[in-house]
Amino acid sequence: MVAPEPTSRLIAELPSASRRLLDTVTQLPDDAVLRPSLLPGWTIGHVLSHVARNADALVNLCDWARTGVRKPMYVSVEARESDIADGAARPVREQAQDIADTQARLLERFEDLPAAAWTAEVTWPSGAVRAATQVVTARLCELEVHHVDLGLGYTFEDVPVGSRDVLLTYTTSRWPSEFAVALRSTDSPWVSPEPPAGARILTGGSAALLSWVLGRSDGSELGGDVPQAPPWG
Repeated sequence: MVAPEPTSRLIAELPSASRRLLDTVTQLPDDAVLRPSLLPGWTIGHVLSHVARNADALVNLCDWARTGVRKPMYVSVEARESDIADGAARPVREQAQDIADTQARLLERFEDLPAAAWTAEVTWPSGAVRAATQVVTARLCELEVHHVDLGLGYTFEDVPVGSRDVLLTYTTSRWPSEFAVALRSTDSPWVSPEPPAGARILTGGSAALLSWVLGRSDGSELGGDVPQAPPWG
């Protein structure tokens, strides 16, 4: 593998994150896909379908980074939503196999990317332009956060501490510059970059911080004057 060292370490975390999600899913009866998830308007099946299609979308970004030929994650917002909805009602076993297959394809792409491709810039649906190394962190985020979103007992406390710290950096680095808030984890070494003078300081366990940053909680477990977190896609 020719990925830079921090990225290689993250790639090594992906099989475990995927396995934990699949271990949760494969215990379910097939009709569980019709149950509501923790995401408003989405069933468990919608979440699982999205996890699989996200891997395909990140494969597109890897191809873009490798060839230099523009290949967006999704053809359109409408196509993305349609693909998720079309796959949402499939039985659990079919959904789990789809996730496993698409995850394997994405890991193969990571193995095949030459060194120069990892620094190539690709564009996210939001219009943000980022280095291809961010594809790996994005996938870890998808696996862990949507595992929680299934509402099947897996929580941010179950995400490994090191992964929580990585995801806190990944999410807070996308905050608008005018959002003057700094975070301090009380159960890991993680702290956000030094804020401007007068910024609010929020403290809490890394699981509680991550849940708030991602809009999955109101931040009532945190210490400090907690504002509403910026929107997270």
